[in-house]
Amino acid sequence: MISTYLLYRTYAADLPKTLSRISAQTDVSNAAKYYQANIGNVKTVDEFLNNSRLFTYAMTAYGLSDMAYAKAFMKKVLTSDLTDSKSFVNKLTDTRFLEFAKAFQFSTDGTLASQPTVAQNSTEENDTIGLYTQQQVNKGIAASTEATYYQANIGSVTSVDQLMSNSRLLNFAITAFGLSSSNASSATIRAVLTSDLSDPNSVANTLSNSNPNFKLLASAFNFGTDGSVNGTAQSAGNIVSAVSQYFNATGTNATPAAAAYKTQYYKAAITSVTSVDDLLSNSTLYDVALTAFGLKPNTESQTLIRQILTSDLSDPDSVANQQTNTAYQKLAAAFSFNTDGSVNGAAQTSTQVSSLISLYSSNYDATQKTSNATATSAYQDAIEAATSVQDLLNSTAYNYILSAYGIDPLKTSKYTITKILQSDASDPNSFANQSHNPAYIAMAAAFNFGSDGKAKTAQVAQTSANLTSTVKLYMTQAGTSTAALDQAETDSNYYATAIGAITNVDDFLKDSKLVKFALSAYGLKDANLSTSDLRKILTSDPLDPKSYINKVENSKYRPLAVAFNFGTDGKTLDVPAGQSQDRSQIVETMDNYVEQTMESQAGDQSDGVRLALYFQKKASSITSAYQILADKALLQFAQTALGLSSYMSAADIDTQAKMITQRLTLTDLQDPTKVNKIIAQYAALYDAANSTASSSPILQILQGSSNSNGIITIDPITT
Repeated sequence: MISTYLLYRTYAADLPKTLSRISAQTDVSNAAKYYQANIGNVKTVDEFLNNSRLFTYAMTAYGLSDMAYAKAFMKKVLTSDLTDSKSFVNKLTDTRFLEFAKAFQFSTDGTLASQPTVAQNSTEENDTIGLYTQQQVNKGIAASTEATYYQANIGSVTSVDQLMSNSRLLNFAITAFGLSSSNASSATIRAVLTSDLSDPNSVANTLSNSNPNFKLLASAFNFGTDGSVNGTAQSAGNIVSAVSQYFNATGTNATPAAAAYKTQYYKAAITSVTSVDDLLSNSTLYDVALTAFGLKPNTESQTLIRQILTSDLSDPDSVANQQTNTAYQKLAAAFSFNTDGSVNGAAQTSTQVSSLISLYSSNYDATQKTSNATATSAYQDAIEAATSVQDLLNSTAYNYILSAYGIDPLKTSKYTITKILQSDASDPNSFANQSHNPAYIAMAAAFNFGSDGKAKTAQVAQTSANLTSTVKLYMTQAGTSTAALDQAETDSNYYATAIGAITNVDDFLKDSKLVKFALSAYGLKDANLSTSDLRKILTSDPLDPKSYINKVENSKYRPLAVAFNFGTDGKTLDVPAGQSQDRSQIVETMDNYVEQTMESQAGDQSDGVRLALYFQKKASSITSAYQILADKALLQFAQTALGLSSYMSAADIDTQAKMITQRLTLTDLQDPTKVNKIIAQYAALYDAANSTASSSPILQILQGSSNSNGIITIDPITT
C-alpha cells in the first residue's frame, strides 16, 4: 500500500490546484452557488437552522457536520455573546464552536446583530473641519480683495447714480452697514443716500426708526439730495470705517487678510492721533489697540477705556491700577496720554507701536479660535449622534457644515440640502451630480446617508474581525525578544489607527508602513509584489471565480485580498447591514467547505491523511498546547506525531500541556518546512501503528532511532 506521507503529498504538494479541482466538482460547486445566493436572505437564527442546505453547508465547513442534528445546541452557540467570557460558546472547550459563532452575525435574541452606522467616517469628518477652516481663510481673502477694490474706486464716484451702477461698490457699502438687497431695494438705497439728515421726515430718518443702519449708511456718504457729491463721496475716515465694518459684517474680522489691513492702517494713522478722543473715535485704531491686549472692543465701556488710557500709572489709586485685570495697566502703558487726554508729542513711540502690533498679530484671532474650537466640538458631537439627515438639519452643526462647503443657508433651502445629503455620490444621475454644482457634489461625497435619509454602515478598508486577525498574524511573526515584541506592538498600533482612515486602495498603497505590515502578516514580504500587482490583488472580487486571486497560480495572494474590503473600483465597501455574514465571512465559509471536502475525500482513502491535512491547515494558528488539547483532531495528530499515549488524557490538563511542549517547539509551527517534518514524522508513526506501510523509507529512518524496546524516541524538532 502507498504510505500515508506519499498519499498526503498527492494532496498537499500543490494544494491550490487540489482545492481548485475539488471546488469544480459538480456537487461542491452547486452547494457553493446555493450558499452564496441565499445566505444573504437569512434574517434570524431560526431561518438559518431551518434551511437544511445552508445549515448543513456551514456546519460541514467548520468541521461540525456530526453535530448538524443538534439544532437546539447550535442555536445556543450562534446566539452566544462572544464578548462575554461566561457565555455558552466561550465555555465550550472545542474551539470549532467558537469559530463557527464568529463566522456569523447573530445577536443574543436570534436576530441579526445591528451594525454601527456613521454619518461620516473620521477622514470625512477631518476633511469637513479642514474645509471649514479654509473657507474662513478664503472669505478673508475675498473680503480683502473687495476692500482693496473699494478703496481704489470709491474716490472716483461723483454721483449717487454712479455708485448705484457699480454693483461691487454698492454691495460693499450696503454690506458694511448690515443691509442687503433682500431688505432694501435699489430705489430705497438711493433714497437713503440722498436723504437730508437734518430733515426728520427724510427717508433715512424715517427708516431708521425700525433699522438705524439706514441712517448710518446715509451719514457715511456726502451725497446731496439731487444725488451730486459734496466734495468727495466719502471722507478718508469714513472709507476706513466702511472697510472695517465690512470685515465685521462678513465675519472676516479675525482673518489674516483683515489683520493685515488693520495693521497697515494702524501704523499709518496712529501718528495723527493727538488726543485720547481721537483714538476712541476711530473704530479701527480702537479695535487694534484693545485686541492687542486681549480686551474685547465690542463689550468694553469706552468711558472706562478713556479712564484707563488717561491714568497716571505712578499713582496706585489711578483707575488703571485699581483694576484686577493687568491687561488694563498694559494698555495704559502702551500709550503716552496725559491725564487730561492730551499728548506731548506722539500718542505712541515707535517702540510702543511695534510692540502693540506684535501683540495684535498674536491675539487678533484668539477669540475666533476659541469660537471655532467650540463650533468644531459641537459639530463633532452632532456627527457622532446623527443617525439621519434630519438629525443634522436640526442640529447646531447645520450652519457649520454649510459653511464648510461654501453653501449659503439663506439662499439654499433645507429641502435642497436634504436632497444633496441623500444623493449617491457614485451615481451620475443623483441629485447632487445632476446639479453640476461642485459644492453640492463635494457635500454628497462627504456624508454617508442612504436615499432614505438614514445613516449607513461605515465604509472600511477592513472589518474589525479582519483587522484583529491581521494584527494577530503580524504579532506571531514578530520574534520573541522584548525589543522585537515592543516594535511589533508599535507597528500594530500604527496600523490599527491608520487603516481606519483609508478610503480607497490607492491611499493604502501610498502608505508604505501599512503595505509592509499587511504583506508581513500574510507571509508575502519577500514576494516582490509591485504596486500594480497589489492593486490587482486587493481589487479582485473573492466571490468571482474568474477574478485575479481565484486563478490557481495566484491563490497564495487570496488571504491578503479577502482580509480587505475594497471593491473592484478600489473604493472601500460598506460593512453590510442586515446580513448574517459579511463578504470575508462568506468567503471563509466557502473556502472551509472546500477544504473540509478535501479532507473528507482524503479520509475515505486514509484517516491518517485526513488528520495530516487538517494539521497542515491549522498549524500556523497554534500558539498554545491548550489549543491542541481542545481540538480532538489536533490532539489525535499530536499524540501520534509526538509518540504520546492516548491515555495521557487521564492526566491533569496542565500536565498534558507540558507533555506536548516537552516534545514540540510551538514556534516551529510558523515554519512550513518544520511543519512538513512534523507531518512526515506523524505519517511514519501512523503507518507503523496501523501496519499500512512497514517498508516506508521514512519509517525505516525513524526506526533507526528506536530504543531497545522498539519504541521510537521523539525529540523536539530542530532546524
